[in-house]
Amino acid sequence: MLGHLIYDYQHLDDVRIQQEVSKKLYPKAFGKIHLVHAYNGKPQFGYKPYLEDRLIRIKNRGHFKGAADLINAGLKYFSTKKIPGLKYVLVTAADTWLLDIDFLKSLTDQMQKEGRVLAASSWGRAKAPDKPTGFSTDFFILDIEWNRKVKLFPVDYDSYAEKFLDLFALQYVIPTLEGAVQYTFQKYFLTHFVDNEIWMQRSKMLRRIVEREPVHLPTGERQSDWPEIGLYTSPEPASKKKILKKLKYDLGPHSHRLITSKEFGYYDKI
Repeated sequence: MLGHLIYDYQHLDDVRIQQEVSKKLYPKAFGKIHLVHAYNGKPQFGYKPYLEDRLIRIKNRGHFKGAADLINAGLKYFSTKKIPGLKYVLVTAADTWLLDIDFLKSLTDQMQKEGRVLAASSWGRAKAPDKPTGFSTDFFILDIEWNRKVKLFPVDYDSYAEKFLDLFALQYVIPTLEGAVQYTFQKYFLTHFVDNEIWMQRSKMLRRIVEREPVHLPTGERQSDWPEIGLYTSPEPASKKKILKKLKYDLGPHSHRLITSKEFGYYDKI
């Protein structure tokens, strides 16, 4: 079994198609999917529940704060519900689709075999072996049993942004949610281990998704697709149509509409 948390504000067609991917494609590798959708879109957007096992609606506090609230709310649900047989939760943004189930299964299998508790790529322009510059929050996997013990989530983004306000100002950067997650993860090891055990234990427990790095190009532009691992993050429907059609992933009415549409004026229109 796999838990899947999709979080979203306004990518309504993206989220519906990703739900079809989750419920129709992922069971081939995991047997059963418990799907949660954390949503903070406006009531006038008119979103209605689709394939999710649980829809969580919350208010939107902005880009980073809003994303933190959504992820925290979804993972709180998984942490408190204790669904039998569920150990790992995949977290994805609505427009971030992982279509290679073999790669997804290889991640959870490796985490299980090696005792790794978090799988995420570095954010920004960092590429292994460089140290990460934040952890990807649009695509990561979390050992929910471990999270119950250490409480990596809920991440306190607000306190992180306030605590290091002067540093962000001096460096001329903004506090990101990706940075808050990495900071919280690193702090756990700093407070529970000493000396070289800090980095040794941290390395053992992190499955860094180097296959996705770097996320951003030297120009600062974000890469969209990693076909080698089946990860597609472009918000453009034409790009998503092309890959769904190529893979023959006609998984439900919403993916069917995208595959067969000649124009995309309807897509994610609110």
